[in-house]
Amino acid sequence: MNLSFEISSAFEEIKVGLSYEEVRHEAASRALERGAERTPEQLEEIATAYVRTAEMLQAEGVVYAASCFGQFVDEWSTGTLTVGLSPLTYTDESVAVEGIRSIMSQERAQFAEISTLELPCGQAVLVIQQTPALQIPGALTPGGQDIPIDVAQIQTFIPVSRKDVPGEQALVTVTFSTPSVDHWPEYSEIVTNFLRTLRFLPDGPGEGSGVSPTLPPDQKYSQDAEVHSQATQGKPEARSIFG
Repeated sequence: MNLSFEISSAFEEIKVGLSYEEVRHEAASRALERGAERTPEQLEEIATAYVRTAEMLQAEGVVYAASCFGQFVDEWSTGTLTVGLSPLTYTDESVAVEGIRSIMSQERAQFAEISTLELPCGQAVLVIQQTPALQIPGALTPGGQDIPIDVAQIQTFIPVSRKDVPGEQALVTVTFSTPSVDHWPEYSEIVTNFLRTLRFLPDGPGEGSGVSPTLPPDQKYSQDAEVHSQATQGKPEARSIFG
């Protein structure tokens, strides 16, 4: 099965499955493009951290990941989007969706909004929540105490429609998380647009499974931000996680 979607140019892909040498070469190339010089030690540190992150994502079934980092006016803003793929046995997508909704309601009803929706790619369960999922260790704070950081998250569970991919038994999970909760309206609109373009396609003759992200036609991130919030004067700019 192939996945295709459009994603804002503010997001930079975190490529899973790359070797250490491939990541190191990528880091050096991107630094060169930006006119920045990296020492061998810096490249080694970047590559090691990147490979560790990519391996963790791959182990969790993530087939695509991307992050953005920039500024809204004078405020730093960041977010991460992942697309996961896992096996799921079902005979009817609507029954699978209702089962997922029921489980999510039992597990997260006290701190999340849970609903179902119809997307162009099929029926889905939407879970929106905000929880103090991160902690700044006390060793790094003036008072010596751990400080919780609220993280807002949109998670969408989509059983793959068999009319789109005959014989497929899989669950696609799209997760977007951000500690920049003040920018939630802008991010949620971007994720909504992402979900509207998500498609599941059968493998072509001689083709293997894959992911095909593309930029929205005639839509750069700055244009997105103007549509999402006319009151926002500054927009996040795309920056590589390689720095």
